[in-house]
Amino acid sequence: MEREDAKKLFKKLAASYPSWKVDRTIAENWLEELEPADADHCWANAREHIRESKFAPSIAEIIKPNARIEADREIERTRKMLEEQDRIRQSASSEPPWKREGISREEWMRRTIAAHKESQS
Repeated sequence: MEREDAKKLFKKLAASYPSWKVDRTIAENWLEELEPADADHCWANAREHIRESKFAPSIAEIIKPNARIEADREIERTRKMLEEQDRIRQSASSEPPWKREGISREEWMRRTIAAHKESQS
């Protein structure tokens, strides 16, 4: 997250919790932790926290991975992979890989997604 974006997020949190005791040291500590964090996750977590809690958040609650963002990203990766497979299948004159392997398309996709996740780890 860019420093200016981190400042903006911290200011939003401080404004949302007016009784939160914040000084310069606390603000610098927050900014230091927010900067290396994923901005999408932080903003989503902050919005959820503001809607759900009357107490100010901890740094950990804001910088943690956000399940909705992760799910959306996984859906997008899967969609792109399916489009690529369809493109390859359409351009190839042979049978689709799941037919060549003698398995269902669903089983082939499960294996392909598992292999893809493994390669990203």
